[in-house]
Amino acid sequence: MMAGSGIRLVAFDMDGVLTAHPSSWEYVHSRMGVDNRKNLDLYRKGAISYIDFLKSDVQLWIDAHPGIGEKDIRHILGEIPLTEGIGLAVDELRSSGIATAIISGGIYWLAERICTVAQFDRIFANRISTDIYGKIIPDGSVMVEPRHKDKVLAALQQDTGIGIAETASVGDTLQDSAMFQRSSISIAFNTRDPKVVRSATHHVPSGNLLEAVRIIRQGL
Repeated sequence: MMAGSGIRLVAFDMDGVLTAHPSSWEYVHSRMGVDNRKNLDLYRKGAISYIDFLKSDVQLWIDAHPGIGEKDIRHILGEIPLTEGIGLAVDELRSSGIATAIISGGIYWLAERICTVAQFDRIFANRISTDIYGKIIPDGSVMVEPRHKDKVLAALQQDTGIGIAETASVGDTLQDSAMFQRSSISIAFNTRDPKVVRSATHHVPSGNLLEAVRIIRQGL
């Protein structure tokens, strides 16, 4: 789609776009020394729901490290390198009156960390539950099912009164293509996957967020 009356909202994927690692869940799995391939296979086959997939993944952590807490997971997420220039890129958008949002199937605690260096207006990511002592439990809440990010973006557009013609989105996987369909400017970012590139209106293979911002601001 071509840009309409000017971009007023930019939706960013998190893992692989705002971070240098493609998945916050996979990063924690690796650090926990667990393998979630069985859970992933069940989810992909439709044998379990996404919330059950989340719960089963968290249970793997608990089984491997009994008593593990929110503080431990936040510490691990703190190791993930962030994409350079997040703060400046978001500031440039906000200075143009553009609202910004994170829409991610990743872990909410990582999105909160990102928001300490960049002022995003809204965060949509998935939460892990804890008990009263701060220990994680095999439960949580799903704000974003990765393959249905368009539903989250549609709800945000309705809430803000911002239309598709005034929306841009930035992502790196086919799961982000659903967001691209609800955006007049869509950027395949830091990826060379031809399917993702073809699904977007623009391609920024360099991982330079400021280059993505320049493309978006040209749509104003």
